Amino acid sequence: MRLRGPLHAVFAALLLATFSIRTAMAEAPPVLDRIERTDFTVSGLSSGAAMAVQLGVAHSSRVRGIGIVSGPPYLCAQGFVTRATNDCLVLGRDRLRELFGPLFGLSLFSSGERDIDVDDLVSDTHKLARQRRIDPVDGLASQQIWEYRGQDDRVVGAKASAAQHAYFRAFGAVPKRGEPRSTPHTMPTSDPAQGSCDTRDEDYVSGCDFDAAGELLRHLRRRPDARPNAGSGRWYVLKQADFVPAGPGDAQTRRRALGLAEEARVYVPQRCSSESCQIHVALHGCKQGMSDSSYRAFTDGAGYVRWAGPLKLVLLFPRVGAIEPFERGLWDSVGNPMGCWDWWGYTTPGDLYGYATREAPQMRTIINMVDHLGRQH
Repeated sequence: MRLRGPLHAVFAALLLATFSIRTAMAEAPPVLDRIERTDFTVSGLSSGAAMAVQLGVAHSSRVRGIGIVSGPPYLCAQGFVTRATNDCLVLGRDRLRELFGPLFGLSLFSSGERDIDVDDLVSDTHKLARQRRIDPVDGLASQQIWEYRGQDDRVVGAKASAAQHAYFRAFGAVPKRGEPRSTPHTMPTSDPAQGSCDTRDEDYVSGCDFDAAGELLRHLRRRPDARPNAGSGRWYVLKQADFVPAGPGDAQTRRRALGLAEEARVYVPQRCSSESCQIHVALHGCKQGMSDSSYRAFTDGAGYVRWAGPLKLVLLFPRVGAIEPFERGLWDSVGNPMGCWDWWGYTTPGDLYGYATREAPQMRTIINMVDHLGRQH
């Protein structure tokens, strides 16, 4: 049936509006003349929190603050997925078998919390600094650190949270702990539209009457009295293949081998077009980058956007997806089936600590995106 008259005009206008929105979404960010070009802050949930810590330690000369929501301490995995799941997390054998196959049902894998040797992690950090694989550790003392673990978290245990604090205190930092609340392994928000405070919807963004993003951002920016507002701003995208490190094969092949999704989203508040702003990197957790809906739940719903204007932050949301077992070859029997950021070494085979150093390919990609946003004419 052909549309005529006013109805046709309305339909055409809707099509044009939809096209315009999609076109705007596909735009690369503009050059921001007054952005801070060196220093930035970073935060994340779960594996995103682990990656935030890795960025903060490896690039401590640049990272001014780290927000940690349910994440293990630096180098906790020691380059082994078995240690990551068994020593650093509280998952249980059934969950391990679901994630990584029947091997993880063997009795040598426990389902309880284990003590984490913080002195060992500190010693290894000093060693990496002496080898110049990470920035000098002196930069850690001046960082703003905010850490939170929900009391009902059944993935990251209380011992991992305690180890996180002990680790940063060993370098002179003064971590702030978020007020204990009965929240599960999710990104707590104050938005009831995010659903009940549980993980049943599996986008891991929940309405828990607690604005974790706001709490951490205010602490990192040293603005405890700041107030959120919807404000105005625009979304843009970066093609992540444009920022992966050089290597064999084309950029798209290297991107896929690292598990990185095609695009990362960037939110630019209107005021950052004319005022000095800083970049904040927000990193989703496992599963959250595997579908567009879960990724958007994090970028749009985790609570960051309403603080971007008041705190003068350009938000960068990198995205990682899944790597199925054996997808990259017979040597890779584990892969990254849950779409986690690399905090145990799946991107740096043969190098136990490579995933947590400045050479780590996922971190280099993120740093390249940060530098691109802070580029000059």
